[in-house]
Amino acid sequence: MNPAIQRIRLIAGQTAGEALRHRLVLLLAAVAALLLFGSRWLREFNFGAAELAFIGDFGLGVIGLMGTLVAALATAHLFFDDLAGAAACVLTRPVRRWEYIVGKLAGVAGLLALFTAALGALLGALIFWRAQQLGVVPAALPVFLTACAMQWMKFTLVTAMTLCVSAYAGSALFASCAGLMLAVIGHLRPFATGGLQWLRVWPNLGLFDAEALLGAGQPLTAAGLLSVTAYWLVCVVCLLGLASYAFKHREF
Repeated sequence: MNPAIQRIRLIAGQTAGEALRHRLVLLLAAVAALLLFGSRWLREFNFGAAELAFIGDFGLGVIGLMGTLVAALATAHLFFDDLAGAAACVLTRPVRRWEYIVGKLAGVAGLLALFTAALGALLGALIFWRAQQLGVVPAALPVFLTACAMQWMKFTLVTAMTLCVSAYAGSALFASCAGLMLAVIGHLRPFATGGLQWLRVWPNLGLFDAEALLGAGQPLTAAGLLSVTAYWLVCVVCLLGLASYAFKHREF
């Protein structure tokens, strides 16, 4: 496994480096940062703790929206940019196709971790700054960090969904749009009743509701956190398996 891990690490590093230079990623990060800073106008009003709850919900919503866009759009574009040249060169070497898929996911996951950490730190600083002005206590740090981690888990699931489509799709536009549509289906999963029972086979992105966790103000229990992490891991492995199978039968 050591050579496989080394190959995956190299592919992940190359993918993360390309993603950091991608203009789309930088644009979405800049828009998210501006939206977070836009919440500063609330300093003119003293809503007490309710204002902090609004800033937290608004900020996590912005991070969730922009992170989902990055996960779908950047994954599809990076994948098809590689297919135009680099992937063919890499796959002529002793690199298995599942290693290539896992490396792509790991690279984008690293980018999303940096994206979530940077915007989460900005949001946390805004909440703390406003709490100091209002003289109220902000949400506990473990709760906030858990909420950010759950956002990252959701983003990586969207990345894995997009890779599943990219493995057999013919264009980055189709793959990115399909990835976003699958993310919407994942958010609708908690409401699957009646004729929508088939949605229950799809990953439930509602389990990673960071806004509800921050609003409750209570961190997940150890058992709850372990359960969510195990569910995330199983979904990622299954989606990677589907993507690897489809990519294995793809011709260049």
